[in-house]
Amino acid sequence: GTFIRQWGAGAQRTPPPGSSGVSFSYPTDVALAADGRLYVADGYNDRVQVFNSDGTFSHKWGGPFAANISGPFNGWFATVTGIAIGPKGNIFVADFYNGRIQKFTPGGTFLTSFGRRGNGKGELRFPIAVSVAPDGAVFVADYGNNRITKWSPM
Repeated sequence: GTFIRQWGAGAQRTPPPGSSGVSFSYPTDVALAADGRLYVADGYNDRVQVFNSDGTFSHKWGGPFAANISGPFNGWFATVTGIAIGPKGNIFVADFYNGRIQKFTPGGTFLTSFGRRGNGKGELRFPIAVSVAPDGAVFVADYGNNRITKWSPM
């Protein structure tokens, strides 16, 4: 392919990582919506950033107020590692250190979450990636437990 554009400052780190709506700190994943919006898992900034189809910044949710907050707080993250878009347009986000997947509207409104830290059934230890099937079933790469889990359609 041919390079077209980039988001973020790259290696120059100007501005410093995470200091604005278009800078990143450890971006880990991207997902493209049917309407052309680009959703970015902004890992160490503990947030999701959204860009319009023309590449301009749209909105974000999560950090910095939620930076590395461990615990069951809806919409807060402890390192975002994976992101996927479901068949109804909702956004699924892997919340790495909280051991869960959170589900949001495209605008960033929290809907629900599932999973909790652990190694038993229904538990996740460092979910690193998420994918959603056409029927809405959710698949999670559970890094810490060396397994893939499947969850009922959401």
